[in-house]
Amino acid sequence: MQVPSGSTEDIIFRPCARAFFVYYVALAIFFIGPLINPAVGLPIWLGFIMGALVVAAVAYMRGQAYHISSQGLSKTWRWPVRRQDLPWANLGEVQVRRGLTQTLLRVGNLYIIDQVRGDNMFWFGLADPKAVKELIEGRRP
Repeated sequence: MQVPSGSTEDIIFRPCARAFFVYYVALAIFFIGPLINPAVGLPIWLGFIMGALVVAAVAYMRGQAYHISSQGLSKTWRWPVRRQDLPWANLGEVQVRRGLTQTLLRVGNLYIIDQVRGDNMFWFGLADPKAVKELIEGRRP
């Protein structure tokens, strides 16, 4: 992942599959739980609806992309199509945030502070957030 600090090419990151492990467990509970244990009190149809909502949430979050370019940082969504930009001049502190589960799964998040507009950016589910933070710091003008 080493990119020279003077490089002008865009670098794109996406949330990794390991970051959604908790969501996968929830899918199993909602889809399979009411089938194998009807006494749980959750109707099968409601389990499938809740499971479908979790699938939609994973699809939505997997559709995000995080860009490092010569103009700054940006976050894009596939649906609805939108983009959040943060120019290098506005870039404040970049913080790595991890919970216990994320630490065990070797994933993490970046919280990027916009020191001018207050429109902070959150990058979810990066495979190696410390290396991405170092890459951002190395590309900072």
